[in-house]
Parts: sequence; structure tokens; C-alpha cells
Amino acid sequence: MKIRTMKYIVKEGFANTYKNLLMSLASVSMVIASLLIFGIFLMLIINFTYNLNRLKAQVEIAVFLESDISQLEAGDIELKIKNDERVLAYTKVSKDQAYAQLMNQYLEDSDLLEGLTPDFLSESFRIHLKNADDSAAFTEEISKLPGVEDVSYPYESLKKLSAVLNWINAGSMVVLSLLLIISVSIIANTIKLTVYARRKEIEIMKYVGANDWFIRWPFIIEGVIIGFAGALASFILTCYLYNLVESYVNTHALEYGINDLIKLVPLGNIGGQIFIIYAIIGVVMGSVGSVISVRKHLNV
Repeated sequence: MKIRTMKYIVKEGFANTYKNLLMSLASVSMVIASLLIFGIFLMLIINFTYNLNRLKAQVEIAVFLESDISQLEAGDIELKIKNDERVLAYTKVSKDQAYAQLMNQYLEDSDLLEGLTPDFLSESFRIHLKNADDSAAFTEEISKLPGVEDVSYPYESLKKLSAVLNWINAGSMVVLSLLLIISVSIIANTIKLTVYARRKEIEIMKYVGANDWFIRWPFIIEGVIIGFAGALASFILTCYLYNLVESYVNTHALEYGINDLIKLVPLGNIGGQIFIIYAIIGVVMGSVGSVISVRKHLNV
């Protein structure tokens, strides 16, 4: 395609968008509405997945040492934990610390702990892994070390969380795909109204010898402009609404002390990705809608 032809096509695309301003605005409005619905559902999925992963990351592995273990053996175990690349953080709990925690836990029923001394308790490590999916392998390895009496971690809870996360990811892909198909269909039908209003213009161009792609391209450019404009407006609205919700939820979660359970992803962490998704979907919806809409009127 010649540069002069490309300039003409782009110029016509922008000119047609302006000349049919009301229909263009109607199409942009449909893109905005479709992407807002899509975006709301996408944000819910992102945050639900984010919070489930946070819960998985908070799962703690407790490694209890034998009561008569030597300091050298305990030091070797701590060194192995410290140098393990899978470990995010760990805390060593001495016998005295374990005793203090028990006394604090059973403060109102201290009679239950009568006669108990720190010597009856074991030293332990509280470990958090970078990836909760490594828990099973890590637990099996650490339990085989000399001097380790027991390893405790909530295997069933992790298994259920992983299952829920897998089902959510699978379900979200299906729902988002359906929303995308519905959005493309709605926008294609809206753009059809724009093309229908200019069907005579298309017929005249066909009669004077213009080929199909020469006729299509200005409409495709118009669709791209409409799709991108709708995506940009939708992204701005989404950011504004999400900032309000994020601020409200995170502030109240902190106020009520449940920020470990519920926390929305900061917009700065996902804003760029959301904009790219919106832009791609908007441009694809606009251009595909234009191609579908023009096809019928080319058969003259």
C-alpha cells in the first residue's frame, strides 16, 4: 500500500468519525459500557485471587525439635532453614518463649499449666515460604533432618485454598470470554447503524471501481478510533471508581484489624496491565465490528 493511500485512509477514518459524530458517540458509549462491566468483573477476580494467594502465603509451618537436642544440631537445622531458597522468613521460638506464649494463651485457666516448666517444652521454628505450593516438599525434607521431632502445617487448608483458586481461575476465564463475545456482538450491531447510514456512499465507491479493502480500511480506522476512545474513557472511569473502593475497603479493613484477610490490590500494581487489556479489547472490538458491518454492503 502506498504512503499516499495510507494517508488518505487514515484521514478518511478520522473525518468519518467526526462527520458521524452522534453515531460515533453512541458506539463509544457502548464500548465504555461493555468495558466497564468487563472491568468490574476482572477487578473482582484479580482481587479475589490476590487475597487467596495472600492467605496461602500466611500459612505457617511449625518445626518442633527434640527436647534433648544439642545446640550444635539445632544450629545445623537453623542454618539449613536459613539457606533454603524457598524460605521467605522464619522465627526461632525458644523453650522460654514457648512457655510464655502458653501462659499468655491460658491466662484465665492457668491451673491447667500447674507444674509445667520450660524444660518440658521443645524449641521450634515458625517458617513462611515464598510459594505455598512448596509446602509439601519442604515439610517432607525438613522432617527427615536429625533432631526434628515433628513438623506441623495445615495441609488440608492449603489443599482447599488451592482447589478454590483453581476453580475461580477456570470459571473466570469462561465468564470473561462470554462477556467479551457479548461485547463484540453489541458493538458490531451499533457500528452497523453507522455503516447503514452510509450504504449509498459504499455502493457508489463500488460502482466507480474501488476494491473491497480500499472501502473497508477507512471504516476499520474509524472502528479503531472508536474502540480506543471508548477504552481510554472506560479506563479513566475504572481508575476513578477503583480508587474510591480501594481507599474505602483498605482503610476500613485496617480500622477493624482485618487487613490480613482483606486487602485490595493497589491500582499502581495493575493499572498498566488493565490499560493494555482495555486498549487491545477496545481496538479489536471496534475493528472487528467495522469489518463485520461493512461486509454486507460490499456485495452490490
